[in-house]
Amino acid sequence: MNIKQLRFLSVGYLLLPNILFYCYWTNPVLAIFGLAVLLLSSTELLRSGDFSTDNLLSGRDLLIIGAMSLVVTFMCGVCGLAYQTFDYWCHNVKFFELYKYSWPIRIPADGPVISYYYGYYLVPALISKWVGALSEAAIFIWTMAGFYLGIAWVYIALNKKPLYVVLAMSVGDMPHVLKTVFYKLTGALYEFGDFGIESWSSLENLLWVPNQVIPSLLLGGMFIYLLQHRKPLEYIVLPVALTFWWAVFPAFTMGLLSAVLIIRKWILARLRLNWPLVFRTVALPVLACGPILLFFTSHEQAPVSGFIWQFPDSMVNRVIEYAINIGLNLAVFFLVYRFFSKTGNRILPSFPFWLLLIFVMVFPIYRIGKVNDFLFRGLIPYLLIIGIYLFKPLSDIPTLVLWTKLRAMPVQLILVLMLVSGSLIGAGRLVRALRVNVWTAGAWPEKVQFTPIPYDAYPNIYEVLKAKWSQQEADQYLGKKDSFYELKMAPEKPVAN
Repeated sequence: MNIKQLRFLSVGYLLLPNILFYCYWTNPVLAIFGLAVLLLSSTELLRSGDFSTDNLLSGRDLLIIGAMSLVVTFMCGVCGLAYQTFDYWCHNVKFFELYKYSWPIRIPADGPVISYYYGYYLVPALISKWVGALSEAAIFIWTMAGFYLGIAWVYIALNKKPLYVVLAMSVGDMPHVLKTVFYKLTGALYEFGDFGIESWSSLENLLWVPNQVIPSLLLGGMFIYLLQHRKPLEYIVLPVALTFWWAVFPAFTMGLLSAVLIIRKWILARLRLNWPLVFRTVALPVLACGPILLFFTSHEQAPVSGFIWQFPDSMVNRVIEYAINIGLNLAVFFLVYRFFSKTGNRILPSFPFWLLLIFVMVFPIYRIGKVNDFLFRGLIPYLLIIGIYLFKPLSDIPTLVLWTKLRAMPVQLILVLMLVSGSLIGAGRLVRALRVNVWTAGAWPEKVQFTPIPYDAYPNIYEVLKAKWSQQEADQYLGKKDSFYELKMAPEKPVAN
């Protein structure tokens, strides 16, 4: 497989649910406009000569990536094959309601369209409608395909070394390891409040939100490829725009990062640009995601938000929490980068890395969502990119040579071990999935208690949020009758499908 084919498949994967959005969530006039813009944006995939057609991934590489994606898909809990986190009450109900009801989904049936990001579930749900039954095979294959494409990009960025792929996907969990050790020895390091100020790695997040980790892997991997090979950063805009329908917070954070870097590039070039390229790669994708962003503004009730000092929790406790979960990570990231960034081949530009650290430092002071979803989910692509930045130089060095060098540098060795320690969390999650799954529960029912979360326990997302989370979290996704979306964009009635 060459890079042009991988890019075509990756963008096509993100594109399909966006096509369905315009077909079912918008009126005919807007649908024609949106589909035309998506088509024009996507033609750049075929026209661009900036991406090599030389074979990059061998048959062996494809098998390795396939094995990794199969393990990750099993581990994440989709289809209830292995241990499922609490969020699968939501995932399963969203998949079920999209299969059962006509699109767009309205709550109540004659009310406004519910404002939720359904991108990940649409293709498997449509296949389920076609076959006349909820298809677990469809969502398993769809999920595995997404992980396959995402891991392929990270695999390429890290010199085709699977171990470094796992380590990069584990970046962000080091404080979690530290807290676990101290909890066993001395108790909790701080008092947990109503929401968290912490970061979770891609590996930890895939157990909770595979729908958001998949596009984050794709965006992070493609972003690094553009930087590494000095390709126009404008090429990342279309994938970012397509991600909003999948995962709002990762799309926002990657959009912000990309916008700052692209605008900086334009300013340094004194606006002497290839304007046709700018139109095709920036203006058209922004137009394509505009209706989706307007759709997300049609909430009846806004989510909880505000600076962390505006909430009643102890600020002293919050400072300690920030220092452990954010400050410690930032310190290790900074030091590892300073020691190793000039090592190896194809050195990545430093400005994006420092910008990422600034964002990771600043974002935690503002809360969005009851449990601070903006921080937990928005940092997924950032931590992955930071992980690639930190492990890329190490992956350029043969393992034995690297180990010999680190043994002679005790400070650097300790820092690398701290960075790598985050992978212990992911290893523990994999062990849990191997111990708690449908096969072990069937073989040893007296020792393993596991029942997959049902799909049809609740009729829709509103009811499951109200029952399992809170009335406030259920209300925030209800549509607004007099919103711009309902008045100007929505279809008159659900489209039969």
